[in-house]
Amino acid sequence: MAAKMRRGPDDFSDDVLASCPGMSDRDQQLLRAAVREGLEGYPAVEWTVRFADVIIDNRAESFAKPFFDRSVARGVRELLE
Repeated sequence: MAAKMRRGPDDFSDDVLASCPGMSDRDQQLLRAAVREGLEGYPAVEWTVRFADVIIDNRAESFAKPFFDRSVARGVRELLE
């Protein structure tokens, strides 16, 4: 039986980046750094909420814009339903 791999903030960043193809290398590095800083020290069960905080806190940055725009669009759509 294989041991369960421990996942860290960089693994979370990999998952997030997979959903946003075409992001520049610079933005990928900035996203990784912000996610690492925002998630380190928190249990994995809180990472989704912490990721949302990272995006909100950095919404003016180009790496956060695609995620922030999608979140706003989703929220507006839910309000209209």
